[in-house]
Amino acid sequence: MARATRAYPALSENATSQLQKLGHDLAVARKRRHMSMSEMAERMMVNLKTVQRMEKGDPAVGIGIVATALWVLGLHRRLGDLVTPESDTVALQEDIKNLPRDFRRSTKRTDKFYF
Repeated sequence: MARATRAYPALSENATSQLQKLGHDLAVARKRRHMSMSEMAERMMVNLKTVQRMEKGDPAVGIGIVATALWVLGLHRRLGDLVTPESDTVALQEDIKNLPRDFRRSTKRTDKFYF
């Protein structure tokens, strides 16, 4: 049984709905491969109840379990791309916001060639 934590009630509605979507998408991927829940659980080396909880979007299902499901489904390469710096739009917006406002060129010459 999952250990109780204070983090789960703190999840936003958006995060909860995204976990449910992830679970639904995993279920669809499993079904498209004509795999039963029992077969999925066997391949993942977990019990059936864990697969059921994962597909419902239970936040107590560990990321290792989700990674194993992605591996069984052949989708494991996507896991490493979830938060790549290139796709981090929030950080990009912060970087842009923190750019210097004025780009004045220096009037001091740095070259050593005088004509």
